Amino acid sequence: MDIRTRRTLSLTITLFAVGLAALGVQWTRDRLGDASTLTGWTLLVSTAGLFLLSARKSSVNSDWGRVSAWLQVHTYMGTFASLVFLMHIGWPVRGLFELCLASCFATVALSGIALSIMNRRTPLKLAAVGVDRSVEQIPAFRAAVARDAHALALQSAEFGEGATLAEHYQQRLLPFFQSQRSWLYRLIPNGIQRRRLLRELNDLERYLADQGNASRVALASMVVTKDDLDYQYALQTRLRTLYALHAALTWSLALMIGVHVVLVYRFQGALQ
Repeated sequence: MDIRTRRTLSLTITLFAVGLAALGVQWTRDRLGDASTLTGWTLLVSTAGLFLLSARKSSVNSDWGRVSAWLQVHTYMGTFASLVFLMHIGWPVRGLFELCLASCFATVALSGIALSIMNRRTPLKLAAVGVDRSVEQIPAFRAAVARDAHALALQSAEFGEGATLAEHYQQRLLPFFQSQRSWLYRLIPNGIQRRRLLRELNDLERYLADQGNASRVALASMVVTKDDLDYQYALQTRLRTLYALHAALTWSLALMIGVHVVLVYRFQGALQ
């Protein structure tokens, strides 16, 4: 079974399960039953099932199946839980605790969707860079590139027109090599600064002789290398940060759901 067929089948099963839940809600309401109890327990069970992915990741037992398969189950179960959540929640949401619970669930769902998209796209973007480096290695590589660029700029100042290149490095390239990228870049990595710096270096060609242009080309190559490292770092840290946020909010959601269940049954008089 190819991946497209598998995804279609998984989505069909998910929507079928949602349809059964909706029919169950309507059947309960027609008989003047408490539909919120039905959707609540359905939501509780499906949400609890989402924690199975964490259990699989922490297990070294390969008999449980591949993590990628569990991730697919997690994705479609999360989709099911999100749609049941829309059936369960009352509109408008009243009460501070209920509002916090609904907001937490919505944030977990949205971050899960974002993670699902990024898990597919990030490896492809990293592969396009060419050399794949782990996030722990990148700071050392960036420091090495910055040292090489600084040494080259100092060397270029020793010959004639090379002072032009050294001055340009001091004004335009030194901040790029020595500083971290902005939070906006780490959130949305892009090649805007890279293209601008390369264009400015290219404009210096007319003012430099052969030796100066050789240094200019070398600096341009270092700009590309530094930008590639920043790009990889931004993609990897963004994915890790979003995963940490998703995991933390998931556990917060579990605690809030537990309190919510106790409060509901306490209010109904089932718990004394």
